[in-house]
Amino acid sequence: MSDLLLSYAISRGRALPPPPHDDEVLGRLAAAVYLHPLREGRRSPREEAYLAGATPQRLETSQGLVSTWRWGPADGPLVGLVHGWQGHAGQLGGFAAPLAAAGFGVLAFDAPGHGDSPDAELSVPSLARVVTDLGTRLGGFFGLVGHSMGAAAAAMATTLGVRPAALVLVSPPLSQAESVARMADRLQFTPAVAEAFVRALEQKSGFRHGEVDMRVAARRAGFPALLFHDPEDRSTPFRNSELIAVEWPGARIVPCPGRGHLRILSTPSVHEQTVTFLSARRPPG
Repeated sequence: MSDLLLSYAISRGRALPPPPHDDEVLGRLAAAVYLHPLREGRRSPREEAYLAGATPQRLETSQGLVSTWRWGPADGPLVGLVHGWQGHAGQLGGFAAPLAAAGFGVLAFDAPGHGDSPDAELSVPSLARVVTDLGTRLGGFFGLVGHSMGAAAAAMATTLGVRPAALVLVSPPLSQAESVARMADRLQFTPAVAEAFVRALEQKSGFRHGEVDMRVAARRAGFPALLFHDPEDRSTPFRNSELIAVEWPGARIVPCPGRGHLRILSTPSVHEQTVTFLSARRPPG
């Protein structure tokens, strides 16, 4: 088991701790690997074109500097776009023009350790803090559109002080526990190492393991949510959206068959329904 973790850590560019490698040391190493993304893939020409039409800016947050892009009227209700693990702002760029045309301001950003932002660890809680910090700095978010891990962070941010009128969740995960269990199973952690892994994550994030769960935010939500998900998504099961919607008053799921985990972000009907959903929450006048 330890050989699998050590080899995996090396493949992910993590420095190995000196021996002895007891359970606590291995748990901390597992957390370091889990929290460090790889910068995978370049922006496509289409994604570059999305960002070329925006105003770029680097903004400071409690989790470090992040690269941001802004579209639309400066005085329009602000909608934040939150990408997922090993993604980047350009992936959600297809939402920007339709939202801006409807009178919304739009902000996308590269999460810490992603895209053009400096290297850093990232978890759902730390990404939620970035969303919260940006909202505070920019006068609040009217709405948030989150994809995959970004959906989880957008939802968690609403438990940290963000007060949107509505959320749009695209291909959401369910909980940190699921991804942690997958890594522990793949690398054949012993129960003791798996427990040390969870403790290390809790120490780094300041949240208990069970609190990093979409259903926690769902039960507290005082605003509606619109969920888009491919029933055959191989990265985040459709069942996640079903379980979230059961707990979220006013939530509605829109199945998007054949759109996968990433193609769903470039689907015009998803953009159009997002604009309609958020526009309906704007006050008249």
